[in-house]
Amino acid sequence: MNLLSRIKDAKSFSKGIILLDQIMVSGSNFFLGIILVRAFGLEEYGIFALIWMSVLFALGINQAFITKPLLSIAPKLKNEEQTNYIAGLHVIQYFLSAVFFVTAFLLYAGAKLFFANEFTAFIPLISIIIFCQTVHDFYRKTYLIKDQTLKVLFLDVVLYLGQIVGVLTLLLFGKLTLTTALFVILIANLVSVLFGNYSIKFSLLNYKKILIRHFHFSKWLLGTSILQWLSGNYFIIVGASILGTSAVGAIRMVQNVMGLCHILFLAMESIIPIKAAQQYQAEGENSLIQYLINITKKSGLGFSLLLLVIGLFAGPILSLIYGTTAANYAYIVVAYTLLYFLVFIGHPFRFYLRTIEKTSPIFFAYCFGSLFSLSSAYPLLDHFGMNGLLFGLIFTQLINILTYYFFSIRTKHFSVQKIKKSL
Repeated sequence: MNLLSRIKDAKSFSKGIILLDQIMVSGSNFFLGIILVRAFGLEEYGIFALIWMSVLFALGINQAFITKPLLSIAPKLKNEEQTNYIAGLHVIQYFLSAVFFVTAFLLYAGAKLFFANEFTAFIPLISIIIFCQTVHDFYRKTYLIKDQTLKVLFLDVVLYLGQIVGVLTLLLFGKLTLTTALFVILIANLVSVLFGNYSIKFSLLNYKKILIRHFHFSKWLLGTSILQWLSGNYFIIVGASILGTSAVGAIRMVQNVMGLCHILFLAMESIIPIKAAQQYQAEGENSLIQYLINITKKSGLGFSLLLLVIGLFAGPILSLIYGTTAANYAYIVVAYTLLYFLVFIGHPFRFYLRTIEKTSPIFFAYCFGSLFSLSSAYPLLDHFGMNGLLFGLIFTQLINILTYYFFSIRTKHFSVQKIKKSL
């Protein structure tokens, strides 16, 4: 076997491991959701979903400042330069995770002093989970860049399958509560971080230079992350206050069903930014655009068919997974198929903008989406209930895509003519 064949085989093996990892992660989240819904019911599961929003918020900030720049910058660096960059970023990652941890505890102290509700008791647990989840995200992205996909798979097996084993054990012994479930998630996170730390060095070398570069890269993405969280989750938060936590539980239950789509999204986030950065560095912008269009066409057909099947059989799918009464929420699944199609359409635009390090259009897209959410969430939910919530989520995604069109596609960087030639 010649060298070229060996390289191709190695790349195919690596892609296979990444796909297996995404299936395992999405499958684990899917089964965890099923277990918690059946054990808690929609109302208490809705409380869990609201608590978990804080973890997703911290991960969004962390990805904007640490891992998204990492995926776009590190592949452009060579050998020792890349090693020093990752070692310096390692220090910055732990500092940022510590900031998340301290901030959460300060919120807990403030909550104890001025008010207390059913959520404040979980803040100490969540603060440690946030620390570990953000560090775990850094480790898995670093191993992806180094093409150490088996280590990525191992870390995710420890975290996600560990959660499933722990929760099932608690359920078997009749000890599964919201608190004990969070303890299991915390333990799985701690173990994964301990294993992830192996072989990645710490270094203060050039950390100021790295901070400056990441700030310039992510100054728009940081605002975008906050606005992205706000534009999507504000409708759900308002839904909890107007419709109750059971409505939030129903939304998260449906999102769990849509977990099959997350396999593709996670794979796209793990593979495309790295390949796009390499394509852009090696052959320039036209080659980058061609790559993004080709990969979108290849994945789009299969994704559309998957959404069609989920939408057509929404009722039976919900009944099979959650019980017969869950079929009443089939209309939410149908709405989510449209929502997820729009989410898919937005991905290649964001990959392009991040690769050329021009992220301001992403910020403005979520800015407009957040303005719409803040101004319309209460009237929409007050007058139309769940239908108003679903319309708000879908229209917010549509705003994002329209913004990408006017700020990105119609610029000299990504012209309509280039797209037509590729098609």
